[in-house]
Amino acid sequence: MLVTSMREAARRIGVSHTCLQKAQRAGRIAQEPCGRWDIVAIQRQLAVPPAQKDAGPQRKLDRAPQGASATPRPLPRPSPSGPSMREVARQLGVSHTSLQKAQRTGRIAPEPDGTWDVENVRAGLATRAAPKPRKPYGSRAPWARVAHQIAQLDADVVGPARSIHEELETARHALERAARQIAALYPEILRLERACDAAIAAQEREGA
Repeated sequence: MLVTSMREAARRIGVSHTCLQKAQRAGRIAQEPCGRWDIVAIQRQLAVPPAQKDAGPQRKLDRAPQGASATPRPLPRPSPSGPSMREVARQLGVSHTSLQKAQRTGRIAPEPDGTWDVENVRAGLATRAAPKPRKPYGSRAPWARVAHQIAQLDADVVGPARSIHEELETARHALERAARQIAALYPEILRLERACDAAIAAQEREGA
């Protein structure tokens, strides 16, 4: 019996559509040359169990073949027998965090075997950490930092302001020179205006 779709074949056989899709991908079922599905052939092919996958290559034996030199395994490291950092912190009555900070600053250090010596840790905690180098300001006087800030302010603000003031003074002097030159030319301008008026009056009289 032939049907046109895989869903119809799954419904007739009583299986899910996904089951037939997986069987098709595995090569257990296939469409007919006409593009339809044969229900009887599908039932017969689904009744056959799927082929077993080929077994993979046999695992190699862990032991080396006879005659070959086996690589010796490293011996396990002995566990430290001394106290740990937490135990030392408990004996000294300090916190584990304080010992970690002291180790980072170099005040204390573990023994070569990784354990901690209580007396060495006690002596290390009694010492002070080396002070961090400060940024040099020349003099060590209290006003050295203030003087540095004032000098920086002068360079950042006062310097540009002084430059602007100088430019304004230069412009003011230029305007004053121009004003003096205009005042010196003013009498000549008046003379030319009077001469022009006289010439116009003479032309009007001649025309009359």
